[in-house]
Amino acid sequence: MSQRVVVVGGGLAGLTCALDLAEAGLPTTLVERRPFVGGKTFSFTDPGSGAELDNGQHVFLRCCTAYIALIERLALQDEVQLQPRLRVPVLDPETGVTGAIASLPGPLPAPLNLAWSMLRFPHLRRRERLALGRAALPLLRMSDAARRRLDDRSFGDWLRAHGQSQRVIERFWDLVVLPTCNDVCDRVGAAQAAYVFQTGLLRDAHGADLGIARVGLSRIAEAARERFEAAGGRTRLGARAAGLIERGGRAGGVTLAGEAIEAEAVVLALPPNRAAALLPGDWRDRRGLADLEAFRYSPIVNVHLRWDRPLLRGDFVAVLDPDVQYVFNRTRIRGGADAEPDGGQWITASLSGAHDQARRPQADVAAATIAGLRRAFPPARGAPPPEVTYWRVVKEIEATFRPAPGVAALRPGPVTGVDGLFLAGAWTDTQWPATMESAVRSGHAAALACRAALAGA
Repeated sequence: MSQRVVVVGGGLAGLTCALDLAEAGLPTTLVERRPFVGGKTFSFTDPGSGAELDNGQHVFLRCCTAYIALIERLALQDEVQLQPRLRVPVLDPETGVTGAIASLPGPLPAPLNLAWSMLRFPHLRRRERLALGRAALPLLRMSDAARRRLDDRSFGDWLRAHGQSQRVIERFWDLVVLPTCNDVCDRVGAAQAAYVFQTGLLRDAHGADLGIARVGLSRIAEAARERFEAAGGRTRLGARAAGLIERGGRAGGVTLAGEAIEAEAVVLALPPNRAAALLPGDWRDRRGLADLEAFRYSPIVNVHLRWDRPLLRGDFVAVLDPDVQYVFNRTRIRGGADAEPDGGQWITASLSGAHDQARRPQADVAAATIAGLRRAFPPARGAPPPEVTYWRVVKEIEATFRPAPGVAALRPGPVTGVDGLFLAGAWTDTQWPATMESAVRSGHAAALACRAALAGA
């Protein structure tokens, strides 16, 4: 009997899992409800402007080794750019001062490579800068076991217990936690945020070097799909899984509209709420499946704006304004210059943990972001000021799971209490927050678990 696998969900987790299985020689079908792959990381041709836009500005770090390995596996390393060393410009629109979280050149180890920029960080007072070490040093020295024990408290609470004021939290710690964990320190579990700082900033001098795709995100997902199909895999796009087939108490495939796909194993590479909806009722209390409906979500809102002339120099900047957050120069990232041939410029404001913006009308979100950019950038206040010739707001209401205190204990591994049923997704227990790295790692883990189970069947 051939060992066949169905992977449900065509995001990075599902694509990685399916590719691993197909290249290991297992006949595999990938089922995706939308007419394209990519999941939460895709690009599209905007009908109003004709421009290729990403659903959101996704970045990665040098410590994202699994994601970088996938890029290299797909021979796309020339389509991404990676900083030689970390530098994140940070602008305070109230003072007009730009500082940076940056790594010094040379061989200094972490975290000494960051010390100079922290001691000179202009957005904190001198005593606040000196107090950063009261939290950074305990994070550096913290064991993995000690970190995991912090899951029941917020990172904001832990920071205050280590001498950090609310002002310091908002003007420094949130700059890292908000884009990586998709919420602010007061709503993120301390164990999750501590992992981000340990892995990215405190233990490897180059761990946080920042990378950005120079092409639309769908090109990366499509390259994975093409390689999967070249290995013998089969992709079913526009096919919504309606339920799981149960055969003798184990997973035996999936049902689509008017069709059944039988298999020896099923991998659900879906968000937890969608995975839960496919389960037979008597499976929902099994190990790895009981808590799927307990997950909550954080939104990300991206505001794509085309200005009639350049507003931003350089690739990106963080802005100490909740209506702006991180601003990316899409024209420069994609084409290497600050202006389009006609003199215009595309920029994207990426708003993480955007609970308020997700509830507001798109026009209001765009207006608030444009106003914030005018406050932040002197060229936007010129005479005559630059004008926005086009805008597009993209809301991902359930962009990521919310890593609130206590959530780490809910995150399951790839193996469930049902034979033949496996889980993948950035929300599973990879230790990473809901990033592209977590998605790829989860796909590898699910494929490995599935192969081991089939080999022993």
